[in-house]
Amino acid sequence: MKRFLLFCRPGFEADCAAEVNERFAECGWSGSAQSLEPHGLVGYQGEYLEPSAEKRAPVPSLASLIFARHRIEAVKLVKDLPAKDRATPLAEAFLEATTERTYRALVLEHPDTNEGRALATFCKKFVPALGNAMKRLGFSYDPQAAQAPAFHVVFVNYEKAYVGIQREPKGLWKSGIPRLKFPEESPSRSVLKLEEALLGLLSDKERTQLLEGGGTAVDLGASPGGWTFHLVQKGFFVHAVDNGRMDEQLMASGMVDHHEVDAYKFKPKQAVALLVCDMVDKPQKVVTLMARWLREKQCRWMVFNLKLPMKKRYEEWETCLALFWRENQLDPSAFELRVKHLYHNREEITVLVKPRGR
Repeated sequence: MKRFLLFCRPGFEADCAAEVNERFAECGWSGSAQSLEPHGLVGYQGEYLEPSAEKRAPVPSLASLIFARHRIEAVKLVKDLPAKDRATPLAEAFLEATTERTYRALVLEHPDTNEGRALATFCKKFVPALGNAMKRLGFSYDPQAAQAPAFHVVFVNYEKAYVGIQREPKGLWKSGIPRLKFPEESPSRSVLKLEEALLGLLSDKERTQLLEGGGTAVDLGASPGGWTFHLVQKGFFVHAVDNGRMDEQLMASGMVDHHEVDAYKFKPKQAVALLVCDMVDKPQKVVTLMARWLREKQCRWMVFNLKLPMKKRYEEWETCLALFWRENQLDPSAFELRVKHLYHNREEITVLVKPRGR
């Protein structure tokens, strides 16, 4: 049996577990996921049904999981860590958890809760002690070993931790949390949602393709202008659609046209490069509107949020996805969807839609 540990937003453990069960089953696994801690941690334990000595068992990519922001594998739980020497039992746990003996990074983490964040200073100071303990047991640290995994320790508290490895490529955000700086001149903190979406859901090449050189965009439900602000910073001229007021400084930029009309009735005079939407409304209603924009070829790319209900969030997303494709007569082969519950989101998930092959 193999074990995985996944991070999600606290309170979304059940949704993350439901999705993980489905995605692993699609990859040929038999197992089950469950909430391990009330701190946004979900464990999956299972086995691949078609073992092969030649290849590693396929696992769902982290990018394909909506509610999981971070994942480690070969997970082992270590309890009753002694205050005088926590490093040795953790290093010994790595000997049992994995056959890997070279690691490219040693990452110490904690849950994204008030209790977890209290461990941040301890984790920073503990890295040298753990590195020395691992060296004594024969592990070697080589930051240039691109094929070597990163070794992770997730402290739940001072006496309890999970150890495991991560094979995802370098450059991922630690614990799946982007460290973004809020621009003081932005009208709202919602700007961080769009910035994270464009950083996390697009490759470098795609970001260049979409953002460099600007173009024309539409922001539905724009007031007071957080998402419009980010697009203007990227060089876009923006049609901001909202009956509410827009930020005066943003309007003074000359890059925004404010349309005080119903977002469900607005139509651009010609197709735009990008449509964004952060309206608070029923998710199925928003999905229908987004599909209409694509069906009528009013935009090429889009980023929108869906505010999910408190219960059965994953089931609601599946309903929205079916509605997006079938009831609006869209061709799935023509578009690619990327979906994530972003760190800066609350109850909503973010959907990016792009034309395939672009």
